[in-house]
Order: sequence, then structure tokens, then C-alpha cells
Amino acid sequence: MNILLIDDSPTIQQELASYVKNAGHSITLAKDGETAVQMMEMKGADLVICDVEMPGLNGFETVSIIRDSMRESWVPIIIISKRDDIEDLLEGYDVGADDYLIKPVDERLFQAKIKVMERFINTQQQLNEIRNLPKELQMFDALTQVYNFNHFIDRAQLHWSIMARQMLSASVLIIRLDYFKEYQEYYESEAAKTCLQSVASCISKSLSRSTDFVGRMFENDFIVLLPDTGKSGSEKIAERLCLAVESLNIENKPSRVLGVVSVTIGIATTSQLKNFSLDTCVDAASRTLETTGQDDGNLYKLEKLGTLKVSGVDLSLKQA
Repeated sequence: MNILLIDDSPTIQQELASYVKNAGHSITLAKDGETAVQMMEMKGADLVICDVEMPGLNGFETVSIIRDSMRESWVPIIIISKRDDIEDLLEGYDVGADDYLIKPVDERLFQAKIKVMERFINTQQQLNEIRNLPKELQMFDALTQVYNFNHFIDRAQLHWSIMARQMLSASVLIIRLDYFKEYQEYYESEAAKTCLQSVASCISKSLSRSTDFVGRMFENDFIVLLPDTGKSGSEKIAERLCLAVESLNIENKPSRVLGVVSVTIGIATTSQLKNFSLDTCVDAASRTLETTGQDDGNLYKLEKLGTLKVSGVDLSLKQA
């Protein structure tokens, strides 16, 4: 990081500059608030550390001007003061400072605060990168072009609320590729990526209704929401998906199931959406999937009150 240090004392500048360099960062020095404001306008900084007691513009005034000049941009600011006073602390936060240090400054505490601010900066950069993505890229998984998990959950929550008001049933399917780790090791990375893309496309095409949708949950797991679909309907769709993936006929020599890529599906279904959340349904489908070993692949299972059968988890019975 490039850190701007604002302090009128050459001694303090030298001391804190050594702390910054020991932490592996570069430093720019300003002896007063006016100079610091000009520096920020000309070349900016990743982090600002500003003394409170300075001639001309004091630290509070300097921080306030920097904040106003940056508008929507954000840079973390730490103010430093020899006064351990709650009013100074509150005023610092009020004008836009993010943290506060008391002189004399301990090097370990100083460097710890810099690390915290660096984490904030990295998080902000990641958020900015996401915001700057085209909207469609924020919604879809980059590899498979189905919904990413976060967007899937957002959309599913909206549908869940609507279905709960309409007193409809709903089912969640979690679909796992059998022996995918072994597939990846045997056929290597590029083939594994192509396999995931093919399976994701196959799942999407096998969902015949516009209201059904799929997302990528984990590396080799996909998740499907089936609105207005109960036990019988979810079983039929799960069977169709198993057969569709098998019919892709993608060779998988390490598999002990079919010798081709196959999937195992866990299902959870409920007719009482007001009583059972989407998260509960997802957890139930996950639990069902975990009880099915991949040696049993190319099938779907659903837990009904703890009793395994070729079906799904009927959450409506869990109240009994």
C-alpha cells in the first residue's frame, strides 16, 4: 500500500515512516493539512494517517476536506493525537476518520491497525469489482452459465414467498456428479470443465417449465428449484435428469457406477412453505444426498421422516 502520513513533527514522521516500511509498505510525507489535500487530489493514497494537532488546518479539518473531495471514493483514514480524550475521538469519527491512535504510538499496534485497514481495502476492491461487472455476470456462474449460488438463493427466496402466499408445494433438488474428483484427476482440468458445462446445459434443457431454474452450488453440485411441484412431480423430474445425464455418454473410467458420467440427486419437498423455510428445504435435500453413497449413483433419493425411499424429504410430515 501507499500510505500518506500527515504530521508537522519531523521526529514523528521519521518514527512512523520506519514503522510503515517495516510493515512492507511505501510512504509519502506531508507536513501540513494544506499540502496533504493537494497530494490527495494529485495522486491519492491507499491509506491516510493524519495528526490532529497541526498548525493551519488541523487534523479534523484536513480529514473533513479529504472526505468531501473524494465524494463516492473511499480511503481509510487513521487519526493520531497525543490527547486521550473521548471528545476528540468522537469528533474524529464524525468528520470521517475510521480509526484512532494515541501518541506515543506502539509499533505493534500501529502495524496491526494497518493490517486491519488493508483488509478493509481488499474487501472494498472486491465489492467494486463486483459492482463494475455487467449485471448478467453478477447473476451467472462463469464456467457453467447457470445461476451462481447467491443469485439462485435470492431468486428462490422470492419464489418461496410467493408460493407460500398461494399455498403451493415446492421441491428442491441437489444434483451431484458421481466420482467427479476421480474424473478430474484422470482426465485433468480442461476435460473436467467441459464435463461440468455439458452437465449444466443438460440439466437446464431437461427442465421443461419456465418456472424451474438451476444454479451451481459447489464445484460438482447443482441445485434446482421446482415451484408448484410435490413428491410425485419431483421424482419424475429427478428420474428424467438422471437419464439425461447418463445419455450424454461422457466416458468416466474411474466411476464404479456406469463407466460414464452420472449423477445422484437428493430431493426435499414440502406443501407447507409458511412453516418451512427455503434453507430448511435445502438442508433436507443436502442431508438426503449425503446419505446416498456415490456407488449407488445414477439415482435419486428422498428422506421421509428419516425413512429412506426412492422419493424425497416430505417436510410437511416433520410437524407430526
